[in-house]
Amino acid sequence: MQPLEPRRSQPLVPDTSRTNSQQHSAFATKSGSQHHSASEVSRSSSQHHSASAISRSNSHHPSTSSSSRTTYFNTYDTNTTIRAGDSLFRDIIISLLLFLLLTEWLSPLPELADISEIYRIQPFLVIFGLCIAIDCFRVPYTWGWAAKSIIILLSIGFMFERDGFVNGIWIIDLVRLIVQDIGHVATTRFDLISGETRTLLFLFGWSLLLSVVQALMLQRQHSLWFVGATLAYLVCLQLALGTDTIQGIIRTLGYGLLLLSLLNHSRIQQSYGITNVRAGGALQWLAISLVVVGILAGAGWYSTAQSGPASLMKPVSWAHISDQIYDLYNENDGLRTAIARSGYGHDDSVLGGPMLSDSSTVFAAKTSELTYWRGESKSFYDGKGWTQTEQAGEPFVSIHRNVSGMTVTQEVLWNSKAPNKQLFHGGSLVQIDGLLTEKGAALSPDIVIMNSVTGKVALPEISDPLSYYKITVQPAHADPAILSSDSDSYPAAIRDAYLQLPAALPRTIRGLAEQVTEGAGSAYAKAVAVEQYLRSNYSYSLDKPTRPTRNEDFVSHFLFVDRTGYCDHFSTSMVVILRSVGVPARWVKGFAPGEQQSVTDGGTREVTVRNSDAHSWVEVYFPSAGWVPFEPTPGFTGIGEDHARAAVAISPEERPMMTASLLNIPTVQSFSTDSKEWLQTKANELAFFVKSYRKHLLIAAAICMLAIGIFLILWRKGMLQSIALHFPGSRTPSGNAQPLVRYMDRLWLQLFRKFGAKSAHQSVREYVTSIRLENAAQQQALLEFALIYENVRYDTPGRPVYSKREIAAVWNAILSTRDRRAT
Repeated sequence: MQPLEPRRSQPLVPDTSRTNSQQHSAFATKSGSQHHSASEVSRSSSQHHSASAISRSNSHHPSTSSSSRTTYFNTYDTNTTIRAGDSLFRDIIISLLLFLLLTEWLSPLPELADISEIYRIQPFLVIFGLCIAIDCFRVPYTWGWAAKSIIILLSIGFMFERDGFVNGIWIIDLVRLIVQDIGHVATTRFDLISGETRTLLFLFGWSLLLSVVQALMLQRQHSLWFVGATLAYLVCLQLALGTDTIQGIIRTLGYGLLLLSLLNHSRIQQSYGITNVRAGGALQWLAISLVVVGILAGAGWYSTAQSGPASLMKPVSWAHISDQIYDLYNENDGLRTAIARSGYGHDDSVLGGPMLSDSSTVFAAKTSELTYWRGESKSFYDGKGWTQTEQAGEPFVSIHRNVSGMTVTQEVLWNSKAPNKQLFHGGSLVQIDGLLTEKGAALSPDIVIMNSVTGKVALPEISDPLSYYKITVQPAHADPAILSSDSDSYPAAIRDAYLQLPAALPRTIRGLAEQVTEGAGSAYAKAVAVEQYLRSNYSYSLDKPTRPTRNEDFVSHFLFVDRTGYCDHFSTSMVVILRSVGVPARWVKGFAPGEQQSVTDGGTREVTVRNSDAHSWVEVYFPSAGWVPFEPTPGFTGIGEDHARAAVAISPEERPMMTASLLNIPTVQSFSTDSKEWLQTKANELAFFVKSYRKHLLIAAAICMLAIGIFLILWRKGMLQSIALHFPGSRTPSGNAQPLVRYMDRLWLQLFRKFGAKSAHQSVREYVTSIRLENAAQQQALLEFALIYENVRYDTPGRPVYSKREIAAVWNAILSTRDRRAT
């Protein structure tokens, strides 16, 4: 390697250095006792190796005797370069720039509060600023981390228990929360970890990272990687999430240029031969760097100002792919962060994600027939959930006189902890027989408001909540034969409201709808086919579903990624699939029949309805019968038990063939045909694969990262070369020096990374001598290493025969002395 070639002219120090010919002649002599020393070196410990090798080399090199070496080092004391970070002033400036880079990491987080859950960064900046100051003034390691821990703990108490901060009770509560969260981690319930523990981990993690980064900057002059990581982070936020980070990128470039100018000051001095540094030299260098960086930053800001309001970098269209991958590992909780609990709610605009079952009682009821308890329907699907335009209700009018057929009487007693103003009913509401408020006052049925579009029946907002009501309903019992033969056209109002679909509905859903309903001649046959397909090919689960990402359709995520879910997934999917093939349908929510407690002699059933019974299902429109309910969720059979579904059901023999054919859903096969659909299809396939083998992939990734980390540590420490010496063939025979040269060249590269690069006009001996070290043994080992390298590289006739073991002995001496110095 050319940079390692020593010079053959211009001796380093006239009174102590010699010409190359003298060096070669000195290495040409080797006595028998010295050969004996070499053999001892090969059998002794690494430090004994180093001492023997150094002693032998000194006997061949009079120029490296103790007296000559003292003169040699003293001559170069005035020419030793000043390394960045040796002065307190430079440490403070570098630490300040590190703090400014940190602000660029934290500044975008409040804007992304729905993901980061961080709304103010000022407390974090204060904490991290104190941690950086502690390391800047080189507080001893133990005392420094003790101070950091106290600062972090006090900050946690002040942020979460500001009112009781002084009395100190929050410390006990914090310990209790940490112990509780350890249990949550052990049971993989990461969503239940408290905010205190998450903040504590965030502060300690960043403090450790900042300590490592600051040590690399001050001691090893490494900063480019952290500047690059900051730039990559800001660019990713700009491209993936649309956050405006242009100004932050320009500031980061300015901070990075200042850091590079300061940390490379000593290397620039060495490269250009600057040896006399005046007292104000560092300040002048900083002033010049500030001027240059200011000019460049000003040019950048001016260019962004000229660009006007237009964004310089637009978010990429494939942001949902990264969101989807984050979601698989719980890094992104989608549009909502909290896990929902089962129960009847009013906001259905965002569906999906895991759900916790709530078994608390909502109401007790008496009914002559088990029915679903209908609440209301919704018709507008936007790809995320269901909404309904608010429409004024009308006073309820009894239709008892116009009803023909069987009716059911139902009585509902609300739980005292769950008062409500809405009436849930098991079919078409025929008559209201009685109403009682929670105060025991009777109400007239005339005050009840009914929405004819959604079917919602409720009291006015100004009225007191209900505690009891009695109603008469007519359950839906449609004749399958009539439904199968229904071929009348749909009214325009029905088509407009109940065939609505998002414009960006994935094509794969339409393809699935066509496959499922292929061969079904009537709307009823299509409805039954879709109902049975969902019940047969997808599984029911409350905790396994994941949330769709921002740009992902809820139904597509369920059908092609999760393939498991609860009632909201099945009912929404059936409505969307039916609408895709032209069958009007709407989404209905309420409660399942509940848990039957007893049956009276007259056939009245007493049931208990809980929050865990909250449910959603489907109603399909038929011109001859109106709205007919369907149940696509596996395990629920409360709707239409009397329907002769077998008339259009698929036989058990044909079902496996149907399932196999449905798995081959037509997708976009060519990127050029429809790139967006093609990317979405591939993303779904990748997400399903990663989700299926998530644990295996995590273990494999962890093993690979561990192996890479061990390899890098061993490589940087030079231990890989030492390990190779234990294998046969480690000794290189005389006359074949090239393997040794390559071996030592690799070791030199590690020295260059540690102490800086060698300038072109330096020999290796000049290089190692120009390094000012406090440890004399390390200085001696470095010089011995350089002398051995010169002789091995130029293959001097009669030179001593060195083996890799002997060279490694000197190298181990350098490492061991360096490690002792570091401790």
